Amino acid sequence: MQVTVNPKVLEWAFSYARKTQREILRKFPMYEKWLTEEKKPTIHQLEEVAKFTEVPFGYLLLQEVPRIPEEKVKDFRTIQNRGQRPEGYSTELRDTIQTMRERQEWLSEYKKENFYAPVTFLGTINSDMDETMIDSIIRKTLNIPIDWFNHCKKGEELNYFRTRIEALGVVVFINGIVGNNTHRKLNIEEFRGFTLLDPYAPLIFVNGADTSNGRLFTLLHELIHLFLNQEALDDGTESFCNRIAAGILVPHDLFLAEWNKAPEDFEHLAEVFPVSKLVLYRVALTLDLISQDQWKKLHFGFLQQIKKSNIGGGGNFNYILPNRIGHSFSRFVFNALREGNLMYTDAYHLLGIKGKTFQNAMNKAEAQ
Repeated sequence: MQVTVNPKVLEWAFSYARKTQREILRKFPMYEKWLTEEKKPTIHQLEEVAKFTEVPFGYLLLQEVPRIPEEKVKDFRTIQNRGQRPEGYSTELRDTIQTMRERQEWLSEYKKENFYAPVTFLGTINSDMDETMIDSIIRKTLNIPIDWFNHCKKGEELNYFRTRIEALGVVVFINGIVGNNTHRKLNIEEFRGFTLLDPYAPLIFVNGADTSNGRLFTLLHELIHLFLNQEALDDGTESFCNRIAAGILVPHDLFLAEWNKAPEDFEHLAEVFPVSKLVLYRVALTLDLISQDQWKKLHFGFLQQIKKSNIGGGGNFNYILPNRIGHSFSRFVFNALREGNLMYTDAYHLLGIKGKTFQNAMNKAEAQ
């Protein structure tokens, strides 16, 4: 059965999905004839268009082009702090931001209705302050010792910081795909993380497609933005956040002590400090132990290694799921459900899971 479709709506759908002309024609050879209305798509073809563009099927049947506001994050961390793509966000990033906004708005309202106090640490530092003082403020707020890695099990570094950050009232999500759709992977070339500001529900999203050390650094980097009370980035803020995050993960005095034992031995340093070598290079540069040219060479070499390796692969779904739905956020959802303040259908929507998966996640949260 053929369907009459407004050609402008079809053009909008493919544009919204950031599809190129070549991609469109490869998948839909009759596309140009649909635009000139020489031919009409069938219901099945239109269903395929909906899947291909990630646009709801009903939108394709509208008489006019829908007006959908695009969620914006003013900036976010990329692999080499590159600017955002000139053509805009990918559909994967755009849909992730939209989901995070929805979760944040719900949680913010829930906290207000239940008389939670706003988060207090937002805006407690600024880039003009002495960095030693900044370091002290952040450590005190997180309640971590300077040699934090000696108080943390190997392999648990991310959870060590995540639990302390969530204790401040921040919700943290770590995911390498859109929701639970394994066919829609997030690209670390596009972004590694972002923050969304809210006085009651500040949010950090970390791209789970990154390496484990990369995820840890991004978590700290985005936390610095929250301390600055920033979602947008001013000139120099990215390098500032990188520098402060690196100093929290690798305290300068301890780094110097190890450096003096074996100068420029980054393999030795990597055994002492459970962080990415990129962080170690950054600290060495900050302390003027290596030159800018040395740093660039080391930095470039490490990025080439990352590209060759298979990062952010699969894993145990039951282990990954709490990071996807947010350890802290999901507990708020489960609590609201038990209190009778949230319907199951709404809870399913907020977490992106349902049925047995939802119940198992709820039981696991209760057992903790």
